[in-house]
Amino acid sequence: MKPFVDAFTLLTIIPLPFGSGNDSPPSRFAPLFFPLVGLFIGAFTAFVYVIVNHRISDELAAAIALTATVILTGALHIDGLADYFDGLFGGRDKESRLRIMKQSDIGAFGVIAILVVVLIQWNAISSVFPTHAWLVFPIVGMVSRTAPLVVMVLTSYVSSSGLGRSYANLPKPAIFIVLALVFASAFSFDGLFAIWTVIAGFIAAGIVGLIAKRRIGGANGDVYGASVEIASVASLVIAVMFFDDLYIMTM
Repeated sequence: MKPFVDAFTLLTIIPLPFGSGNDSPPSRFAPLFFPLVGLFIGAFTAFVYVIVNHRISDELAAAIALTATVILTGALHIDGLADYFDGLFGGRDKESRLRIMKQSDIGAFGVIAILVVVLIQWNAISSVFPTHAWLVFPIVGMVSRTAPLVVMVLTSYVSSSGLGRSYANLPKPAIFIVLALVFASAFSFDGLFAIWTVIAGFIAAGIVGLIAKRRIGGANGDVYGASVEIASVASLVIAVMFFDDLYIMTM
């Protein structure tokens, strides 16, 4: 129970009992439940999008759904995305990159990254037919919240502090089992169409992790957050492509 609650309270702003407190350190197994929380976040996005889509345009419905999702998640991953791009592409060496990532302000790289990611997400969401929202968004939510696990497989944790330090010794066999379950769950949702969405998200997350490994020697919380947003973009774009084709074939 506690690992799931810790995962839920980390990835959303919704408080739950039995979570981590001052006398209760976060469970190192919490990331194993990130995909499950991602399903909930994706279902929430679908709910908002479908409800408001009946009365307003697809574009405005997408903007509202995206805003609601950012609020639900406390903009946690967007902050990591900005720090990732500011640090990794703004610093000259490992030490300066890590120092920039810890700063509270946002630089040019971070601003551009947020604008590009949000614009793509908004456009992709608005392209989803309401009848497909209950398939697309939960899958994307699950895949994007699995992204930190992909990064954990490829890198080690480099920061001396931070919440991610609690997950540094997460057993890799357990991670591989979760990744396999994500593939199986996606396939049960919608077969090969969903599998390509998972593959795209995992590849994007892997690229984020490998770039971080090359430039700062590994990963930290900002890298995990950036992987969520980048994986979300990749999986959304592929999902829109495949589900659009599916919609045309069924007309």
